[in-house]
Amino acid sequence: MFKSTNLDLFTFPFTNFKNKTYRYSNDLVALSEDKVNFMKITPEYKVQIKRKREMLEEQPEVRYQSFPHTMEMQWEFVELLIDLSTNKYPEHFSVEKDGDQWTFTNHILGETETFIFGDESSLSLEPYDMIGRHFHNDFMLMVNRDDNFYLEVAQESFAALFSPNWNLGMSFNEIHGPVPFVSRDGVELTDRIRKFLLTIEPGAPRTRVNWNLMADRWDVNYETMDIWGPERDKVTAENAGKLVHLRVEEQWFIRMPRSNAILFVLDTQFLPLEDLVLRPEWLETTYFNLADIPDYMAEYKGMAPFLPQSVEYLENLINSMKVK
Repeated sequence: MFKSTNLDLFTFPFTNFKNKTYRYSNDLVALSEDKVNFMKITPEYKVQIKRKREMLEEQPEVRYQSFPHTMEMQWEFVELLIDLSTNKYPEHFSVEKDGDQWTFTNHILGETETFIFGDESSLSLEPYDMIGRHFHNDFMLMVNRDDNFYLEVAQESFAALFSPNWNLGMSFNEIHGPVPFVSRDGVELTDRIRKFLLTIEPGAPRTRVNWNLMADRWDVNYETMDIWGPERDKVTAENAGKLVHLRVEEQWFIRMPRSNAILFVLDTQFLPLEDLVLRPEWLETTYFNLADIPDYMAEYKGMAPFLPQSVEYLENLINSMKVK
């Protein structure tokens, strides 16, 4: 399991919760013009890409799903990722366009994709699946109709209780139906967030940060619960520092200009609890928030079986540092 080695690139999730408890909220915020490009090359890039591709090969139906009518959206997605990557990292990615004949080169991996733009028969994979394998993010396209969003294409390798195979075709409300979306004043938030997403316009993406705890796992999808479920019971207050990782999703919500779909981009990062000592202010803030997580939220996030052990580990770690 990889971990973030450059903490300056790690998105600490509790920045706004230093003196209050964490609860779900409609925390989508606008991005400044210099931050709308979500591309990020981290020290873990090659490890992430290798593992992402392995999981796509191991469980292709589980990790990637699409409807046949999504090809036009898929090519729009290909164009977006190529433009963003070549604009931000011209030293790592390049593209040559000769009419509809495109050649995309990933210089980090030494790989080239040559295809006829708009012609899926020129590729061995679907366009969305092909280009997504060059970036460590997970991607979902949700189509906007009837004042809701419906999942129609998804490539996901670092899932947290989500599966393209399971969720394809579901609406935003159906996917988030189990979520205990309750604000600090007790207001249901699922519909509020859905309505907020409807206001996103092309060129003005929104972002938010989500988090979870993972018990020595890259992902926890529905199809492999028989494997990762029992693993959670192995966590103790003694080994939680190594086994339990703070899993952070930095999310982007982008309105596609031609299809009007919403692209969900997830940049998933992992940090073992023991590495929180490298940022003492993070350690205490994480402990404070985890110690106050309500039971219903811990159950939903899947961390209830090992949350008490994780909190105890952090408390012991803080106390040991004070003694020193």
